[in-house]
Amino acid sequence: MGDINILSNDLINKIAAGEVIERPASIVKELIENSIDAGASEIIVEIENGGISLIRVSDNGKGIKEDDIEKAFMRHATSKIKDEHDLFKITSLGFRGEALASIAAVSKVELITKTNISDFGIKAYLENGKIVLKEYCGSTDGTTITIKDIFYNVPARLKFLKSPSREQANITEIMQNLALSHPQISFKYIANKKNVFITTGDGSLKNVIYIIWGKNVFDNLIEVNSTKETITLKGFIGNSKLEKSNRNYQSIFVNGRHVRNKTITAAVENAYKSMLSINKFPLFVLNIFINPELIDVNVHPTKAEIKFSDEQKIFKEVYSCIKESLLKKDFIPSYKIEDNILNSKFQFSLDNNYKNSLNEKNSIFRENIDNNYNVQTSFNIEKIDKFKKINFDIDELDSSKEESNIDEKQSVISTNIKTDTKIDVDNNHQHSIKTNTSFPLLTVVGQLHFTYIIAEASEGFYLIDQHAAHERILFEKYLNEYNCGNLNKQILLSPIILEFSPSDKEKIFDNTSLLNRLGFDFEDFGGTTISLRTVPNNIKIKNYKQLIEEILLNINNGIELNTNAIEKIIYTMACKNAIKAGDKLNYQEILNLIKELSKCQNPFTCPHGRPTMIKFEYIDLEKKFKRIM
Repeated sequence: MGDINILSNDLINKIAAGEVIERPASIVKELIENSIDAGASEIIVEIENGGISLIRVSDNGKGIKEDDIEKAFMRHATSKIKDEHDLFKITSLGFRGEALASIAAVSKVELITKTNISDFGIKAYLENGKIVLKEYCGSTDGTTITIKDIFYNVPARLKFLKSPSREQANITEIMQNLALSHPQISFKYIANKKNVFITTGDGSLKNVIYIIWGKNVFDNLIEVNSTKETITLKGFIGNSKLEKSNRNYQSIFVNGRHVRNKTITAAVENAYKSMLSINKFPLFVLNIFINPELIDVNVHPTKAEIKFSDEQKIFKEVYSCIKESLLKKDFIPSYKIEDNILNSKFQFSLDNNYKNSLNEKNSIFRENIDNNYNVQTSFNIEKIDKFKKINFDIDELDSSKEESNIDEKQSVISTNIKTDTKIDVDNNHQHSIKTNTSFPLLTVVGQLHFTYIIAEASEGFYLIDQHAAHERILFEKYLNEYNCGNLNKQILLSPIILEFSPSDKEKIFDNTSLLNRLGFDFEDFGGTTISLRTVPNNIKIKNYKQLIEEILLNINNGIELNTNAIEKIIYTMACKNAIKAGDKLNYQEILNLIKELSKCQNPFTCPHGRPTMIKFEYIDLEKKFKRIM
């Protein structure tokens, strides 16, 4: 007798079910996607014991016709596609015809369904994938499917499930993503007879985000709505206040389907480069609309992954959309002055007179800004010496001395980045800086602790980190020079001989053009050594071997090449050459620094993602000094 066995249909169905139904969350996902494909505008999901004991999904969709009920639970039975040509233009969430058959093979199923042209509903019971009872019943339009005792007939799979709380967490994640991908549908999610969340179905993605992630996320969102050659990208991204330590707050949808895709994730995260802290991740909820013929969704059993016909083009277009959206918003953190003891003893409120007075002051302030670009403030040269923390040398404020006292290190503040900037100076040394960006209109007050610059605006005052600000200026300057092929090189009087491993040496010569553009010219010196002839002019380090090894470590291919390796080395150059905390700046140097910062494409964070400035509201000071009662 031979060794090859023909498996029974029952065993085949259970094996096939294992590819589609991994856990209760898989059932919830498949059933809801069927409801969405059925045109439902309201979907109710109920679970008990993490979905292990009970899952019930009810919708008001078009229902299932009586003649189709038995076929619906057969393997590879679907109404979504008819022939192989439909595989290349899939617009529905489901299409394989495996979900209901797989669910019925490993659980007990009750189906109640009614179409809008029927006078009554139909109830069916299934066990082991077979209908054991079918009868007529009263029902509203739509479908309700109840799943009980998942994996009751496959105990080996049942024991691999996690705790009920963990399984519920998986279902909650699925529910969140489905609600975010379809804000036009009202979702009601009930776990152990308690409401977890309910969405309104009003079509507002931002409202769904509020319901799921709360007010703090809602208040710090940036809208994305952009169309490129291949894609239309819609959704929301978080500002720097929403940086996360993991990727749990990232949702990607392609034509309404929740997917995982490294290309899109990399594009978004690289658009945030130098805007978030190191090892932090952005929050985003993005829906990409693309021609279905340009994607393949049939590459994963759970349809959780897709492929694009042109990954690089998608990367560039997503990156461009996110970058444009980020640069439209400022990233200035606003610091709220709070005192718990003070707040517990006093109740502050704005009376009408104070509100009117404050509004009038701001109105006059803004009018002066708009008309004259010149702001009158309390800054007075004769009183500077009374403030020990404001580190101006009065003699340095003489313009004839300023030019001669600016040393070579600090004069590098002046860059060649172009923008429309105006600086007005009156006889009292009061300066206002105005740009055509979202950069605030600032009047310099002084320097604090030789580290922070104090500047005033109409609605509050700002502390500017001089190192972070200069770092941002130099980063964009060097990056611009690199992109234009004009990064300065320094010719070494004596070539430096460096030794690398054979693989690293081969990689160096494979990336000669990139290293040349970064300022490194070299020749083969035989064996495993190279002769280094030039180095970047702007970087002040001695261990060039370590620097080149860092570049090699970050050079992979395609996407990572331009976004990680190059920017990392350039912001390293900027960091090493920027003015430091503790460096004393004279008044003209401070003005130059703020002026050049205002010209930057992103003036609000340093290349490492730290803020360059923090805003303090005047109203918080009024409360602190009990001027508001």
